[in-house]
Amino acid sequence: MNSAKSRQAIARKFGSSAARSAAVVVLTFTSFGQVHSPRATPASRKQPAEIAMQAARLNNLGVAYMNQQKADKALKFFEQAHALQPKFFNADLNRGIALLNLQRFTPAEAILLAAVRLQPASARAWYNLGILYRSQGRLAQAIHVFQEVAKIDKDDPDTQYFLGFLFTQLQKYPEAVSAFQNALRLNPFHASSEFGLAKALQREGDSNSARQHVARFQHLVQAKLAAPISLVYGEQGKYSLAEPSSVVPLVPPPIPVHFVSIASAAGLARENATRAVPQKEVSPTAATLRSALGPGACLLDIDRDGLLDIYIAAQDAQRPAALYSNLGKGHFQNITDASGLASSLPGLGCSAGDYDNDGLTDLAIADSAGVHVFHNEGNGKFEEVTTQLGIKDTGAFSVNFVDYDHDGDLDLYITHIVDAPLSQAALGLNSNVYVSNSLWRNNGNGTFTEVTRETGVGGGTSSLGALATDFNNDRAIDFVVTSASTKPMVLLNPREGAFRAIDPWQGEAPGPTAGVIALDFDKDGWMDLAFSHLSAPGLSLWRNLGGSKLARVNLPKLNWVRGFGLAALDYDNDGWIDIAAVGETEQGGEIRLFRNRGPQGFEDVTHATGLDKIKLQHPRALLAGDFDQDGDTDLVITQNGGDPILLRNDGGNRNSWIRLALHGLNDNKSAIGT
Repeated sequence: MNSAKSRQAIARKFGSSAARSAAVVVLTFTSFGQVHSPRATPASRKQPAEIAMQAARLNNLGVAYMNQQKADKALKFFEQAHALQPKFFNADLNRGIALLNLQRFTPAEAILLAAVRLQPASARAWYNLGILYRSQGRLAQAIHVFQEVAKIDKDDPDTQYFLGFLFTQLQKYPEAVSAFQNALRLNPFHASSEFGLAKALQREGDSNSARQHVARFQHLVQAKLAAPISLVYGEQGKYSLAEPSSVVPLVPPPIPVHFVSIASAAGLARENATRAVPQKEVSPTAATLRSALGPGACLLDIDRDGLLDIYIAAQDAQRPAALYSNLGKGHFQNITDASGLASSLPGLGCSAGDYDNDGLTDLAIADSAGVHVFHNEGNGKFEEVTTQLGIKDTGAFSVNFVDYDHDGDLDLYITHIVDAPLSQAALGLNSNVYVSNSLWRNNGNGTFTEVTRETGVGGGTSSLGALATDFNNDRAIDFVVTSASTKPMVLLNPREGAFRAIDPWQGEAPGPTAGVIALDFDKDGWMDLAFSHLSAPGLSLWRNLGGSKLARVNLPKLNWVRGFGLAALDYDNDGWIDIAAVGETEQGGEIRLFRNRGPQGFEDVTHATGLDKIKLQHPRALLAGDFDQDGDTDLVITQNGGDPILLRNDGGNRNSWIRLALHGLNDNKSAIGT
């Protein structure tokens, strides 16, 4: 009998049983705002593609409610999707998963059995059926079901864990030990398998080995390297989760959007800057990296009023650092002198985050003197605490708050450069002279400890920017580091021990790079990467292929000699992530906006949105945010030798939008690197 027929036979054989209780943890968030959407079309008048899209949307709304531990609300959306498209397998399977989590075992079993008969190769359907039988104490049936999952996916550690657990319950300890060992071979950080293996070994009489695995379990949990499997939805393995629809939504027709420059009216012009007669310009080809690439900028909410404030680093004494408090409706006030952040040291990078989890956003700045960490004292006041924290650093270029070890507090990753003429960097000249990047671990007691050597994130070349993202979807934060002299580095986080450098480039690789952003432009669940370059082409986009490879994606042609800031945004609220970037041509600076049209690629809408009329003087940083809270994304640009530019988005809110106010309840309240 082949595997599919065998699974169908097993599905027909199993019956139903009674329920037992399970613990549920509720996760909440606050939302407010408006939602604008067109009037619905009756299902009877919709085309099949429209019906499929609507069913997929309803299904995905149900998945979202499952993620909020609201299985009752999720079930209603799954039932609507099923009614709209009765042959929609995901929606039907998700009905069973929702019913299972509501402990309505009899209807859940009927649906799950039908699912495995309909699609015998669905690991998710078998897996949830196994959870159901385990919950009912039908251990032998549960083992058979999880063995079917293991045939479909031999590399899933959670399946092996459940087999080990079930064999232990039946006192089949050799089989349990083997299953737990398989789980740990597949995932050395599987805490529940460590505990289960210790228990099985103890029952077999191997007390010494059991103690070792208990110690390992305690280390994984106490160091927050892993969490045990529980009865809570979302904590029983990937196959226990409701299945989202993979149907790619259609890109709606474009809407008219126009960007308007409002920096002076908004209060962003620097009062003490020399505006009428700019400083003598330094030719970009003669400038050094450090003098040419600033100023950097950050968005943060300094006073917890829900409005985005802006910090812009200094260029020199004529253009010092500035902190702008958002007064609402797109108006700002310069509060630098009162804030304690006044500085004239050229600043390149900055990062905002709540490193001590007191609910207030702190600020780290990299300037020509090194790294400075400022603690938010409240009421718009900051105090430098770098020395008290134990951080010592010089030659910094960028600084990044990130919880690399997932212990609930923000650590600090710093990149460094050896200053050189920008012309040399633009040519991509390699140099053996570099300063190691550094990683500082937050000890959770008001001090930091350098852990560069043991984590292996120093890098082998001068570095510019750094991005924290989960590149390979293993729920550990990885680093992507740019360099003016070589291709970017991708460093994978093993959770324990040294990061591992990989070379993900398919054939061609990007040359010297400056900025980097992560975005899922194609909605496949993997974070793609976009880079700006200090030479042509100025900008490039790379598709993430399963967390191991990157393939270049075509973008509209640019005539840039160098690129700088870039941002991922949905400027027209059509549900697809667009790309904005600033750079320089032989004629001067400009901003370009590329609209994401899904499978049709990117379209240059710079002219259509009025951005081609924006005059820029050596643009550098580019930040995206809804500064006036009108439901669409605005832009701010810093300039080397000029005032910042604030571009208000007019029209993007014609499409649907909703505003969320997210509040951290426990540790890592900034939710950076989670």
